[in-house]
Amino acid sequence: MEKAGGELILVNNGSTDQTEQVMRHFRESSPFPVEVVNEPTRGLGRAKTSGLARAAGETIIFTDDDCYLAGGYLLRASTVFASGTFDYCGGRILLYDETDSRYGCNQQEELRIIPPFSFIGAGEIQGANMVVHRRVVDKIGGFDSMLGAGTPFRCEDIEFCARASMAGFAGAHVPDLVVYHHHGRKPGPDIQMLADMGDYARGAYYMKFLLRGNLTYLRNWMRLSLIPGTRHMAVREMRGAMAYLFARARNAQGLGEGRWVSKMSTEANAGLKLS
Repeated sequence: MEKAGGELILVNNGSTDQTEQVMRHFRESSPFPVEVVNEPTRGLGRAKTSGLARAAGETIIFTDDDCYLAGGYLLRASTVFASGTFDYCGGRILLYDETDSRYGCNQQEELRIIPPFSFIGAGEIQGANMVVHRRVVDKIGGFDSMLGAGTPFRCEDIEFCARASMAGFAGAHVPDLVVYHHHGRKPGPDIQMLADMGDYARGAYYMKFLLRGNLTYLRNWMRLSLIPGTRHMAVREMRGAMAYLFARARNAQGLGEGRWVSKMSTEANAGLKLS
Protein backbone atom coordinates (compact mmCIF):
# COMPACT_ATOMS: atom_id res chain seq x y z
CA MET A 1 0.00 0.00 0.00
CA GLU A 2 2.83 2.41 0.85
CA LYS A 3 4.51 1.82 -2.53
CA ALA A 4 1.25 2.54 -4.34
CA GLY A 5 0.72 5.70 -2.30
CA GLY A 6 -2.77 4.62 -1.36
CA GLU A 7 -5.24 4.82 1.48
CA LEU A 8 -7.61 2.14 2.79
CA ILE A 9 -11.24 2.93 3.52
CA LEU A 10 -13.19 0.38 5.54
CA VAL A 11 -16.98 0.67 5.68
CA ASN A 12 -18.89 -0.84 8.57
CA ASN A 13 -22.35 -1.43 7.12
CA GLY A 14 -24.65 -1.81 10.10
CA SER A 15 -22.81 -4.65 11.82
CA THR A 16 -24.01 -5.82 15.24
CA ASP A 17 -20.80 -7.58 16.33
CA GLN A 18 -17.24 -6.36 16.96
CA THR A 19 -16.57 -5.36 13.34
CA GLU A 20 -16.13 -1.67 14.05
CA GLN A 21 -13.74 -2.32 16.93
CA VAL A 22 -11.65 -4.66 14.76
CA MET A 23 -11.50 -2.01 12.03
CA ARG A 24 -10.43 0.71 14.45
CA HIS A 25 -7.79 -1.51 16.02
CA PHE A 26 -6.40 -2.22 12.55
CA ARG A 27 -6.36 1.50 11.77
CA GLU A 28 -4.36 2.27 14.92
CA SER A 29 -1.63 -0.23 14.04
CA SER A 30 -1.54 0.30 10.26
CA PRO A 31 1.61 1.73 8.64
CA PHE A 32 -0.52 3.38 5.91
CA PRO A 33 -3.59 5.67 6.08
CA VAL A 34 -6.81 3.93 7.08
CA GLU A 35 -10.23 5.49 7.53
CA VAL A 36 -13.19 3.74 9.13
CA VAL A 37 -16.63 4.81 7.89
CA ASN A 38 -19.91 3.84 9.54
CA GLU A 39 -22.95 3.38 7.30
CA PRO A 40 -25.79 2.13 9.51
CA THR A 41 -28.37 1.55 6.75
CA ARG A 42 -28.11 -1.88 5.17
CA GLY A 43 -27.12 -2.18 1.53
CA LEU A 44 -23.84 -2.57 -0.29
CA GLY A 45 -24.65 0.18 -2.77
CA ARG A 46 -25.15 2.66 0.07
CA ALA A 47 -22.01 1.40 1.85
CA LYS A 48 -19.85 1.87 -1.25
CA THR A 49 -21.17 5.37 -1.81
CA SER A 50 -20.34 6.25 1.81
CA GLY A 51 -16.80 5.01 1.25
CA LEU A 52 -16.53 6.90 -2.03
CA ALA A 53 -17.45 10.14 -0.26
CA ARG A 54 -14.31 9.81 1.87
CA ALA A 55 -11.92 8.62 -0.85
CA ALA A 56 -9.27 11.09 -1.99
CA GLY A 57 -7.55 9.18 -4.79
CA GLU A 58 -7.94 9.31 -8.57
CA THR A 59 -7.92 5.50 -8.85
CA ILE A 60 -10.53 3.80 -6.66
CA ILE A 61 -10.42 0.06 -5.98
CA PHE A 62 -13.37 -1.96 -4.68
CA THR A 63 -13.17 -5.43 -3.18
CA ASP A 64 -15.08 -7.49 -0.62
CA ASP A 65 -14.36 -8.56 2.93
CA ASP A 66 -13.87 -12.19 1.90
CA CYS A 67 -11.30 -11.48 -0.84
CA TYR A 68 -7.50 -11.39 -0.91
CA LEU A 69 -5.63 -9.25 -3.42
CA ALA A 70 -2.91 -11.05 -5.37
CA GLY A 71 0.68 -9.91 -4.93
CA GLY A 72 1.39 -6.75 -6.92
CA TYR A 73 -2.31 -5.93 -7.32
CA LEU A 74 -2.12 -2.43 -5.89
CA LEU A 75 0.87 -1.39 -7.99
CA ARG A 76 -0.81 -2.73 -11.14
CA ALA A 77 -4.10 -1.02 -10.31
CA SER A 78 -2.35 2.28 -9.64
CA THR A 79 -1.27 2.45 -13.30
CA VAL A 80 -4.13 0.58 -14.97
CA PHE A 81 -5.61 3.74 -16.51
CA ALA A 82 -2.30 5.13 -17.75
CA SER A 83 -3.03 4.31 -21.39
CA GLY A 84 -6.27 6.29 -21.36
CA THR A 85 -8.03 3.43 -23.18
CA PHE A 86 -10.65 2.81 -20.50
CA ASP A 87 -11.87 4.33 -17.23
CA TYR A 88 -13.31 1.39 -15.28
CA CYS A 89 -12.40 -2.28 -15.20
CA GLY A 90 -12.63 -5.63 -13.52
CA GLY A 91 -10.29 -8.57 -13.40
CA ARG A 92 -10.00 -12.22 -12.58
CA ILE A 93 -11.74 -13.64 -9.51
CA LEU A 94 -10.24 -16.97 -8.50
CA LEU A 95 -10.92 -19.34 -5.64
CA TYR A 96 -8.86 -19.08 -2.48
CA ASP A 97 -10.11 -22.53 -1.42
CA GLU A 98 -10.34 -24.89 -4.38
CA THR A 99 -13.02 -26.96 -2.60
CA ASP A 100 -15.45 -24.02 -2.68
CA SER A 101 -18.04 -23.61 -5.44
CA ARG A 102 -16.81 -21.80 -8.53
CA TYR A 103 -19.99 -19.73 -8.65
CA GLY A 104 -19.03 -16.09 -9.18
CA CYS A 105 -15.51 -16.80 -10.44
CA ASN A 106 -14.12 -15.01 -13.47
CA GLN A 107 -11.18 -16.86 -15.00
CA GLN A 108 -11.04 -15.04 -18.34
CA GLU A 109 -7.36 -14.66 -19.27
CA GLU A 110 -7.64 -12.26 -22.22
CA LEU A 111 -7.81 -8.47 -22.07
CA ARG A 112 -11.24 -7.31 -23.24
CA ILE A 113 -12.23 -3.73 -23.94
CA ILE A 114 -15.87 -2.77 -23.37
CA PRO A 115 -16.76 0.06 -25.77
CA PRO A 116 -18.89 2.98 -24.55
CA PHE A 117 -22.67 2.50 -24.77
CA SER A 118 -22.35 -1.29 -24.53
CA PHE A 119 -24.80 -3.71 -22.98
CA ILE A 120 -22.91 -5.19 -20.01
CA GLY A 121 -24.00 -8.63 -18.92
CA ALA A 122 -24.50 -9.29 -15.21
CA GLY A 123 -21.33 -10.69 -13.67
CA GLU A 124 -19.05 -9.32 -16.39
CA ILE A 125 -17.50 -6.95 -13.83
CA GLN A 126 -18.01 -7.68 -10.14
CA GLY A 127 -17.57 -5.55 -7.05
CA ALA A 128 -15.13 -8.07 -5.59
CA ASN A 129 -12.59 -6.86 -8.16
CA MET A 130 -13.45 -3.48 -9.62
CA VAL A 131 -11.33 -0.38 -10.32
CA VAL A 132 -12.78 3.00 -11.28
CA HIS A 133 -11.20 6.30 -12.25
CA ARG A 134 -12.34 9.36 -10.32
CA ARG A 135 -13.66 11.04 -13.49
CA VAL A 136 -16.33 8.32 -13.77
CA VAL A 137 -17.58 9.04 -10.26
CA ASP A 138 -17.49 12.78 -10.89
CA LYS A 139 -19.79 12.33 -13.90
CA ILE A 140 -22.25 9.62 -12.85
CA GLY A 141 -22.19 9.83 -9.05
CA GLY A 142 -22.13 6.95 -6.60
CA PHE A 143 -23.89 3.61 -6.34
CA ASP A 144 -27.65 3.10 -6.25
CA SER A 145 -28.71 2.81 -2.60
CA MET A 146 -31.57 0.48 -3.57
CA LEU A 147 -29.13 -2.14 -4.83
CA GLY A 148 -26.48 -4.48 -3.43
CA ALA A 149 -26.17 -7.20 -0.80
CA GLY A 150 -28.40 -6.29 2.13
CA THR A 151 -31.22 -5.40 -0.29
CA PRO A 152 -33.27 -7.76 -2.48
CA PHE A 153 -31.27 -6.72 -5.57
CA ARG A 154 -27.61 -7.75 -5.51
CA CYS A 155 -26.52 -5.82 -8.59
CA GLU A 156 -25.04 -2.49 -7.49
CA ASP A 157 -21.70 -3.23 -9.18
CA ILE A 158 -22.91 -4.02 -12.68
CA GLU A 159 -25.51 -1.23 -12.56
CA PHE A 160 -22.74 1.26 -11.77
CA CYS A 161 -20.64 -0.03 -14.69
CA ALA A 162 -23.63 0.11 -17.03
CA ARG A 163 -24.26 3.75 -16.10
CA ALA A 164 -20.59 4.47 -16.74
CA SER A 165 -20.87 2.83 -20.14
CA MET A 166 -24.01 4.76 -21.04
CA ALA A 167 -22.28 7.97 -19.97
CA GLY A 168 -19.67 7.37 -22.67
CA PHE A 169 -16.87 5.67 -20.72
CA ALA A 170 -15.04 2.59 -21.99
CA GLY A 171 -14.39 -0.30 -19.63
CA ALA A 172 -12.23 -3.41 -19.63
CA HIS A 173 -11.52 -6.82 -18.22
CA VAL A 174 -7.86 -6.76 -17.14
CA PRO A 175 -6.71 -10.33 -16.42
CA ASP A 176 -3.59 -9.40 -14.46
CA LEU A 177 -5.77 -7.80 -11.78
CA VAL A 178 -6.44 -10.88 -9.63
CA VAL A 179 -8.28 -11.41 -6.36
CA TYR A 180 -8.83 -14.68 -4.50
CA HIS A 181 -12.36 -15.14 -3.22
CA HIS A 182 -12.72 -17.05 0.07
CA HIS A 183 -16.51 -17.28 0.19
CA GLY A 184 -16.62 -20.68 1.94
CA ARG A 185 -19.69 -21.99 0.11
CA LYS A 186 -19.64 -25.56 -1.16
CA PRO A 187 -21.64 -26.81 -4.17
CA GLY A 188 -25.24 -27.50 -3.19
CA PRO A 189 -28.49 -25.79 -2.18
CA ASP A 190 -26.84 -22.62 -0.85
CA ILE A 191 -25.19 -21.97 -4.20
CA GLN A 192 -28.45 -22.65 -6.05
CA MET A 193 -30.21 -20.12 -3.82
CA LEU A 194 -27.46 -17.60 -4.50
CA ALA A 195 -27.83 -18.18 -8.25
CA ASP A 196 -31.60 -17.73 -7.97
CA MET A 197 -31.05 -14.44 -6.12
CA GLY A 198 -28.73 -13.40 -8.95
CA ASP A 199 -31.51 -14.03 -11.47
CA TYR A 200 -33.89 -11.95 -9.37
CA ALA A 201 -31.39 -9.08 -9.16
CA ARG A 202 -30.69 -9.30 -12.89
CA GLY A 203 -34.35 -8.58 -13.56
CA ALA A 204 -34.11 -5.44 -11.41
CA TYR A 205 -30.97 -4.39 -13.29
CA TYR A 206 -32.68 -4.77 -16.66
CA MET A 207 -35.80 -2.99 -15.45
CA LYS A 208 -33.87 0.02 -14.20
CA PHE A 209 -32.43 0.61 -17.67
CA LEU A 210 -35.75 -0.02 -19.38
CA LEU A 211 -37.21 2.74 -17.19
CA ARG A 212 -34.46 4.99 -18.51
CA GLY A 213 -35.66 4.25 -22.05
CA ASN A 214 -32.67 2.10 -22.98
CA LEU A 215 -34.03 -0.39 -25.51
CA THR A 216 -30.64 -2.13 -25.76
CA TYR A 217 -31.49 -3.78 -22.46
CA LEU A 218 -34.90 -4.90 -23.68
CA ARG A 219 -33.41 -6.47 -26.81
CA ASN A 220 -30.71 -8.30 -24.90
CA TRP A 221 -33.12 -9.43 -22.18
CA MET A 222 -35.42 -10.91 -24.81
CA ARG A 223 -32.48 -12.52 -26.63
CA LEU A 224 -31.13 -14.17 -23.47
CA SER A 225 -34.61 -15.27 -22.38
CA LEU A 226 -35.07 -17.21 -25.61
CA ILE A 227 -32.04 -19.44 -24.99
CA PRO A 228 -33.29 -23.02 -24.48
CA GLY A 229 -33.44 -24.08 -20.84
CA THR A 230 -33.68 -20.57 -19.38
CA ARG A 231 -37.44 -20.46 -18.71
CA HIS A 232 -37.15 -20.67 -14.91
CA MET A 233 -34.36 -18.10 -14.94
CA ALA A 234 -36.54 -15.74 -17.01
CA VAL A 235 -39.41 -16.15 -14.54
CA ARG A 236 -37.15 -15.18 -11.64
CA GLU A 237 -35.86 -12.21 -13.62
CA MET A 238 -39.39 -11.04 -14.26
CA ARG A 239 -40.23 -11.35 -10.58
CA GLY A 240 -37.17 -9.27 -9.74
CA ALA A 241 -38.11 -6.67 -12.35
CA MET A 242 -41.63 -6.33 -10.95
CA ALA A 243 -40.33 -6.21 -7.37
CA TYR A 244 -37.95 -3.43 -8.35
CA LEU A 245 -40.82 -1.44 -9.83
CA PHE A 246 -42.81 -1.97 -6.64
CA ALA A 247 -39.83 -0.92 -4.49
CA ARG A 248 -39.28 2.23 -6.56
CA ALA A 249 -42.94 3.17 -6.17
CA ARG A 250 -42.86 2.64 -2.40
CA ASN A 251 -39.64 4.62 -2.14
CA ALA A 252 -41.16 7.48 -4.15
CA GLN A 253 -44.13 7.51 -1.77
CA GLY A 254 -41.75 8.13 1.14
CA LEU A 255 -41.91 4.73 2.85
CA GLY A 256 -38.84 4.34 5.04
CA GLU A 257 -36.12 2.55 3.12
CA GLY A 258 -35.24 0.20 5.97
CA ARG A 259 -38.86 -1.02 6.09
CA TRP A 260 -39.15 -1.81 2.38
CA VAL A 261 -35.70 -3.42 2.24
CA SER A 262 -36.65 -5.79 5.06
CA LYS A 263 -40.08 -6.53 3.55
CA MET A 264 -38.78 -7.00 0.02
CA SER A 265 -35.92 -9.24 1.16
CA THR A 266 -38.42 -11.53 2.86
CA GLU A 267 -40.68 -11.58 -0.18
CA ALA A 268 -37.76 -12.20 -2.53
CA ASN A 269 -36.57 -15.23 -0.57
CA ALA A 270 -40.10 -16.62 -0.35
CA GLY A 271 -40.58 -16.19 -4.07
CA LEU A 272 -37.27 -17.84 -4.94
CA LYS A 273 -38.13 -20.90 -2.88
CA LEU A 274 -41.24 -21.36 -5.00
CA SER A 275 -39.29 -21.23 -8.30
